[in-house]
Amino acid sequence: MSGSRRETGLAARFRDHLRASGRLDGAGDAVVAVSGGIDSMTLLHLLRFGGAAPSLTLHAAHLDHGMRPESAADAAWLGETCAAWGVAYHLRAAPAPVRTEAEGRELRYGFLAEVAAGIGPDTAILTGHTADDQAETVLFRIARGSGPRGLGAIRPGRSPSPVRPLLPFWRAEVGAYAAAHGVPHREDPSNRDLRWTRNRLRHEVLPALEAAVPGTASALVALAAASRLESAALDRLLDDRIAAAASARSRSPLEPSFDREALAALPDPVLTVLLRRVATRLGGSPGRGATASLLRFVREAPSGRKLGLAGGVTVEHHLGVLRFGGPAGTSRPPPPESEAPPARPPAVTRPSPRVRVDPPSGRGAFAHGACRVAVDWRADGAPGSRFVAHFAPGSVRFPLDVRPWAPGDRMTLPYGKKKVKKILLEARVPADRREGWPVVADAGGSIVWVPGSARPSAGPGTAPQREWLRLEVTIRS
Repeated sequence: MSGSRRETGLAARFRDHLRASGRLDGAGDAVVAVSGGIDSMTLLHLLRFGGAAPSLTLHAAHLDHGMRPESAADAAWLGETCAAWGVAYHLRAAPAPVRTEAEGRELRYGFLAEVAAGIGPDTAILTGHTADDQAETVLFRIARGSGPRGLGAIRPGRSPSPVRPLLPFWRAEVGAYAAAHGVPHREDPSNRDLRWTRNRLRHEVLPALEAAVPGTASALVALAAASRLESAALDRLLDDRIAAAASARSRSPLEPSFDREALAALPDPVLTVLLRRVATRLGGSPGRGATASLLRFVREAPSGRKLGLAGGVTVEHHLGVLRFGGPAGTSRPPPPESEAPPARPPAVTRPSPRVRVDPPSGRGAFAHGACRVAVDWRADGAPGSRFVAHFAPGSVRFPLDVRPWAPGDRMTLPYGKKKVKKILLEARVPADRREGWPVVADAGGSIVWVPGSARPSAGPGTAPQREWLRLEVTIRS
């Protein structure tokens, strides 16, 4: 009787949480990552039989890590279970046995993203992370010395980024539901292998902390929520401070310039977080060492010096002005030292060149940086290439803009946002051609395609393929 009350409570609270959070709003399909363990199988059961999201079409996806001889049998069992539940099943085996936790995570999320992209643009990715996973992750980040941003740990997510709908619930609640409903699952013996960091935290460190300080796990989960809130608030305050401090000589909001004397007058704590935020917005990820170097540069570097940071971020000091730039040579060299800065620089920001793409057809061109870009579009369902994309009616918001990419640009993919800089690297675009490389943005400013890379599936649409918009981008140096 008590077990029934517990599971009924979990099912109802799960439904309420999913609807109130809005994290799956707009999703028509969902890819659920299933390992065969109790957490992911319970998540799939709640979605399939708990009435939490009746409008979702469910797909289960399993990556066989190949770490155990019986893993293939587990994958086959999962397929049979999904067939019995009426859920589509997607399986992939790792090309070689996974050696590290990071490698396994990268393979899983890449596989989930591919499955979601093949289904359609309104497909969410769901994982079975629980509050226990959150507590373990925060503990790991503390041991690594993470700051507030890192202590935010596992994000709940919102589609199209991965969503973790079980994150507010504890593993004990999930187990009670599974027992009451007879949810089938298989325990992976590797989850007890203490060679893995997470297993040692789960089975040794966290239980010892709970015994010494009861409520440790709940406190760690609360710390994650507080860290996410404080990080978001700090970012907002820093962005306002950066905008106020940026000089009228800034080339653009993405390449700000500052009065060195004014920055150097800030206290170390304020200047440290401000500089880290500037570098992060430009696409960098400065650690402690890089941040310390940046701080010393601002306070001590003579005019004419330049500092490069990991990720392609640069800062130059020229006659009392600090100029920041992003990757791929977006910052131009400073004028000669003999040049005196103008007393009243004009506060003019030149708009980025672009071609406005509006159906049914047209063409345009622009030149920027190292690239000359030609754009041609028409209604046509003919096959495409890495420089041709098809947009089904209703799959994007028109008009589109073809424009040069800028530092900080990100594209939303089924598994989350990815920097355009990284997409260009993965597409093997040479460094000397990246400046001016075009991206395609929709009417809301969201990037929907980077020419030269594969475009995420736009779904079948409702119109015949001949009515899709064919967009071709030609890039010459």
